[in-house]
Amino acid sequence: MRIEDDLADAMAAHVADVQAPPDLGRSVRRRNRSRVLRFRVAGAALVTAAVAVAVPVALNSGEPAGGQAATGQDRAVVRDDVTVPDVTGKPATEAASLLRAAGLLADVAATEVRDNRVIGQKPAAGEQVAPGSHVELTLEPPPVTMPQDLGDLGDGREFGGIRLDYLPEGLEWGKWSGKDGFGKHSFTTTYDKPGNEPGHYSVQVIVYEGEAAKSALARFPKAGAETVDVGGRKARLATLGEGGGIMTDGSEGTLTISWKLRDGLAVEVCFSPDYVKDVDGPAEARKIAEAIRATG
Repeated sequence: MRIEDDLADAMAAHVADVQAPPDLGRSVRRRNRSRVLRFRVAGAALVTAAVAVAVPVALNSGEPAGGQAATGQDRAVVRDDVTVPDVTGKPATEAASLLRAAGLLADVAATEVRDNRVIGQKPAAGEQVAPGSHVELTLEPPPVTMPQDLGDLGDGREFGGIRLDYLPEGLEWGKWSGKDGFGKHSFTTTYDKPGNEPGHYSVQVIVYEGEAAKSALARFPKAGAETVDVGGRKARLATLGEGGGIMTDGSEGTLTISWKLRDGLAVEVCFSPDYVKDVDGPAEARKIAEAIRATG
């Protein structure tokens, strides 16, 4: 083997290890994005220049090394910045592919990584960045899935041993149901205006059976609550705060009516703070309560 070949092999092995740590630019970028653009461009130039000087020209062109030694630095190449493409609105996998084709890398900012659509990117589309830079993608959140603990409820008005024969105009079933969320043998669902997002509600109905019924009535404060008649039964009506206390100063809370429908069966009807502003809450709460009947 010729000496030139030995030298070429040795230099190739040496140059193969000349690279910046893969996380160096990224750690600097997270501390100061304005610096990282300069850092990454300059860093790329320095690494490339070091390789160009270290490698004899003979390895690339076949010409004697000595003939080009003086001009080795002329072979250093500073790569041009690249323009960040617009990937908003595209599925995550497609966005990552487009960024990779542009010489960039995708970082996904999401609690759950799926092929959801991109709703934000940083740096923004059109910005000039160094090749190999990371683009942070924000994905749309995963769809909200509501529980169906009680199965198919039909029109949603009959569950947990009761039937609602009245709802305020404009409300429809929220198409979900929960079980044991308010104690063992409790059942609930909601009713809302069409078009609202899953999880939003206007009216919520909670049914308590057995021991849950006793505890529900015990939790509802007596002091400060209005006593109203519901189909010949006494009910308590009040605006409750998050801690369950009665709001007596006009503060925002959840208008709630609670009563015992029969032995071992209690019901609560709650109005969201937003919805109660649009209707006569106490009057509508009594109408709903009076139209609820036991089915078993």
